[in-house]
Amino acid sequence: MSREKIKVPGKVYEELIALQREIHFTQDHQDTIKKAQDRGYMNAANWIRQNENAYKIGFAWGFEPSDDEPKGMLRDIPERETPSPKRTISRPTPLQSKKSQKSPGSGGILAVIRNWLGKYF
Repeated sequence: MSREKIKVPGKVYEELIALQREIHFTQDHQDTIKKAQDRGYMNAANWIRQNENAYKIGFAWGFEPSDDEPKGMLRDIPERETPSPKRTISRPTPLQSKKSQKSPGSGGILAVIRNWLGKYF
């Protein structure tokens, strides 16, 4: 038998790698299953339980994800969210521009001040 890495499903591989980073693997697969379950790695725990001999070989030679898994299954795509209601902001009517306030014979700045005083006082 050649020294090839043990192929495991993608999710199991991710969990085994995360588990490897968190704990020191032991040859006691029951202990590893318990530690995987404690950390929430249920796919890895189930795979180790079902494939004890493959786990022991993979412990020594390593694991790799299998390539035969379908990628992007329909159930993996998140459901479309309903759009949130759009908020509208009422905006005041635009003010007249300075050009439209100043007419050719208005008298300049004094007329503008007079208009302003008349408007607010």
